[in-house]
Amino acid sequence: MDKKLSVIIPCKNQEEKLSETFKDIKEHSPKINYEVDVIFVNDRSTDKSPEVADQLGRELSKYKRIDTPKDLKGIGKGRAVKMGMMAADSDLELFMDADNSTSFKEIDKLLPYTEKYDIIIGTRYSSKVVEGQNNWFKAVLGGIKDVLDVIIFGHAKRYTATVKQGRLRQLVSRGGNLVFTVLLGQSFTDQRCGFKLFTKDASDIIFPRIQLDGFGFDTELFVIAKKFKLKVVEVPIDWFDDAAESNIGLKDALNTFKEIFQIYGHMIRGRYKK
Repeated sequence: MDKKLSVIIPCKNQEEKLSETFKDIKEHSPKINYEVDVIFVNDRSTDKSPEVADQLGRELSKYKRIDTPKDLKGIGKGRAVKMGMMAADSDLELFMDADNSTSFKEIDKLLPYTEKYDIIIGTRYSSKVVEGQNNWFKAVLGGIKDVLDVIIFGHAKRYTATVKQGRLRQLVSRGGNLVFTVLLGQSFTDQRCGFKLFTKDASDIIFPRIQLDGFGFDTELFVIAKKFKLKVVEVPIDWFDDAAESNIGLKDALNTFKEIFQIYGHMIRGRYKK
């Protein structure tokens, strides 16, 4: 077993969900042809998430914990993911949500595409494999329909998650995806899905250039990927949301839209240059 896979888990206050997340990693790792290294990034948790993760990590072949700076304000998922990805040193590097919304087992659906693509992302809004940056006009129309669906029905009709997110989270997700498509000229069905796999070369290009600490880093990474002509593909995955839980408040929701314009500023200042 020569190939290595790093699994980065950014986490804030998920102590009750970690057991299932680590269990799936422990049980499924021997079934793939990779040596699995888990990097747990504690993003200023106020519960016992760090202690729980350290205890569960002892049952894995490779595990380490990183803590984000305590003085970081607001949502810091972007910073947490960046720290974890830059600490990784594997052939492939995956980041996934700590609450096990998508099980590690779903890696089986992404791995077959690693020979052809630089970035393989899970999607909750398509039932078929979709190449990124393919049809901008179609993506805009789809994005508009998604937003209208959320307003009328509470969630996008093509949303495949078993349990649906709340209306606010759906509006942030679909509205952000639409603005991202219109302003930045790219077409993805689900650019903020928390299950993304990168080749080492792609990870080394993208994450040192990430500027945003919040959820907007997902948008930012695709801007960088486009600049460096990295190949992206979206693959349908199983996703289980907890509609009753969310780390997103109204202020954070509005901030996700502001971050798109911050990306423009970073582009103008050459922060993503080669």
